[in-house]
Amino acid sequence: RKMGAQSLWVDEVSPEDKEVKVEFQNIKRALNKKTIIQAYRLYFVREKITKGNITDLSKLTYLTYSMIVNYEYENKTNSYLLFSFVSTPFKHNLYKNKAVPLTNHYYHSTKDYTLSIKGQDGKSYQFKMNCSPFFQKNDLTTFCIQAALATLFNHLNTSKKIILPTAINNIAQLKFKECLAGGLTIDQTKRAIRNNRLFCKTFDFHEEKTEKLFRDIKTKYDLPPSGIIYPWMESGFPGFIVFDTQAKNSHAMPIIGHTLNTDSWKPEADIQYKRYVRNHFRSVSAWVDNYIIHDDNFGMYLTYPTSKLEDKKRKYGCLVTYILFMTPKTISFTPDTLEIDLIKILRNYLKRIMKDIKNTRLYNPWLAKLVMEENVPLVSRTLFVKKNDYIKTLQKKDSNRKNLPKKVINFFRKEIPEAF
Repeated sequence: RKMGAQSLWVDEVSPEDKEVKVEFQNIKRALNKKTIIQAYRLYFVREKITKGNITDLSKLTYLTYSMIVNYEYENKTNSYLLFSFVSTPFKHNLYKNKAVPLTNHYYHSTKDYTLSIKGQDGKSYQFKMNCSPFFQKNDLTTFCIQAALATLFNHLNTSKKIILPTAINNIAQLKFKECLAGGLTIDQTKRAIRNNRLFCKTFDFHEEKTEKLFRDIKTKYDLPPSGIIYPWMESGFPGFIVFDTQAKNSHAMPIIGHTLNTDSWKPEADIQYKRYVRNHFRSVSAWVDNYIIHDDNFGMYLTYPTSKLEDKKRKYGCLVTYILFMTPKTISFTPDTLEIDLIKILRNYLKRIMKDIKNTRLYNPWLAKLVMEENVPLVSRTLFVKKNDYIKTLQKKDSNRKNLPKKVINFFRKEIPEAF
């Protein structure tokens, strides 16, 4: 409704359809061959359409493409979204017929997906949608961790085939009885990630080294746990949060992005008013107030407060147990440690060039400004980038319409790695 949906297209799906065939087989194998199963494709579009005014389906504005599955056997019933591709959220002004993006929402695990719809003429029409796919557990062979991994694996996937939660079991090399066990263990999860040719970085909140890490960054740099987590997400590495519920179950949610509160008083005021803050800098994470997540119990593109990472009250549930990020390669220098180290290096460098401030003003006025405003806190932002993209940025003119000297650009072109 907020995105301006005016029409809903529903198609009943055959049990032999390639998108649901394996899912149907697994449900019947888990329950009984006589289980009643139905599936429907749902498309929400912005235009107001009827059977009579449909001409070219490819020209419609698609907001969602979903597959809903219903099954029933004796006293066991369920209805869930096998998958749902929902366009990255925005508000639609129906009066001006204009889409308005949500302010201060930043998405890191979304991309363009090519999807299709079959018309009344029997032809398939393709359309594109920028989104992060959402999946729900069937409560028989797939659970929240499979749903979370499916979201992230699809983001990293280069093929056009949709990776469903049931495929995660195959990637993890589970036997069918293991699929009925209620999800994946941390070891099975890591195995699935390795089998998908990915590496992972895990922050286990039960380990003493993780608790020590959080204590150290709080004492030395006044950073909360999100100060360690944010640089991984901002660098484009997909990840998910796992926490304990009140029922003593583990629940997994993929991280899609974050929100930014640029009006927050705390980040800069703390540096001004608190006596014990050291190194005089603020990570961008200090302005991040929520992570954007999918929760297969409640829906997609929800905001999860970063303060929940500090929740220590086990009896109330929601205590984070671990956070895991996936990377395409092993990393020599991790985003979280680099952010702090680079601030130290920059501070030392600024002190050195203070002696030659006149020349600095000539070749790099931006750097000279940093030198002169020594008492203003630096703001750091760690970002994983490719060399060519970085060089292109250096070649652009700055806010003063000036270019960096070619020798500086050539130095970086020669010295920096292909990705850093």
